[in-house]
Parts: sequence; C-alpha cells; structure tokens
Amino acid sequence: MRCFISVTLPEEIKRGMTAIQGRLRASGADVSWTRPEGMHLTLKFLGEVEEKILPEMEAALNAAVRGRSSFFLKVSGIGTFPDIRRPRVIWIALKEHGNNLIRLQRGVEEKFNEIGFPQEDRDFTPHITLGRIRSQKNVEKLLSLIEKLRDVELDGFDASCVHLMQSQLKPTGAIYTELYSAGLQG
Repeated sequence: MRCFISVTLPEEIKRGMTAIQGRLRASGADVSWTRPEGMHLTLKFLGEVEEKILPEMEAALNAAVRGRSSFFLKVSGIGTFPDIRRPRVIWIALKEHGNNLIRLQRGVEEKFNEIGFPQEDRDFTPHITLGRIRSQKNVEKLLSLIEKLRDVELDGFDASCVHLMQSQLKPTGAIYTELYSAGLQG
C-alpha cells in the first residue's frame, strides 16, 4: 500500500484554499486542481509499504511526536514549484513562529529512517498543493493571478495530530484513508 505522513487541515482552511483555487481558475489555465478532501500537509512520503510493517510505522510515528507540543500554523503566501519560470505545481505556504514544524518533520524523517525509509534529499518546504499544471495553456494569465495573490493570507490552525495515511490512486483522483494517528501534547 502507498503511504505518507501528514497533518490534516481544518475544513475552514480547506474552504479558504478552495476559494483561492476559484480565483486562479479564472485564468483558464490547464490545471489539475487538488480536491478539498485531498488537501493536507505532507511531512514524509513513504511510498509502497507492506501492511505487515504497520506496527513499526505506528511506533516510529509515536516516537517522532513524543514530547512535542501542538503549535499554530498560519496559511500565508502562494507560489510555484520548481520556480515561477518553470511552474509545475501551485502551492500555498504554511508559516509559524519558531521551528516546531521543522523539528517535527525532522523527527519524522529520523524515526522513519531508523526503520528503513531513506531520508529526503531536498529541504522540507511546508506547503499545501493547490494544483498541478498540465500544459502551457494560459499559463501567463495564471502566473499573473499568482503574482497578485502572492501575499494572500488565510486563518491559521493548531497542528495537534500527525497521521499515517494510505493513498489509493484512482482515475477520479487519490483516495486518502487514515491508518493511524499520533497526537501532539496539548
């Protein structure tokens, strides 16, 4: 099964992101937009795993969150990966005061590395994917709208739980199922 580690988003945050997608859709660009039920903050993509190692993954997730407190994340700023000159992914950023999210993500990397999952080579960039650009159709209009929304801000939320998720790829889009959750301290 295909798995990843994530922080889920409150519904009101998803609604705000969907409204931003609506403003970007006005460009007429050829974008595969992330459905609200698919919006989440990925801390680590695990790939294909065997069901028999679920107990090890649960233990690694527990170890990664042990002693960590919940923290506030602000949804702020929009951009593209890999960069604005070669846009392929449209994202909205997550920011915080302090480094709680970075420390949490590094803890997840470390604990999952201990059970055989390689550490990510690139730096962690906290973001939510809004959409993936499929072709160059109307990309200039899209980039103009992204520039206008560059400093957009939504409400924030408390990150209080980390989830082990399963991702099933379907023709209609990915279906995510929560397999296990580990809470951060109050």
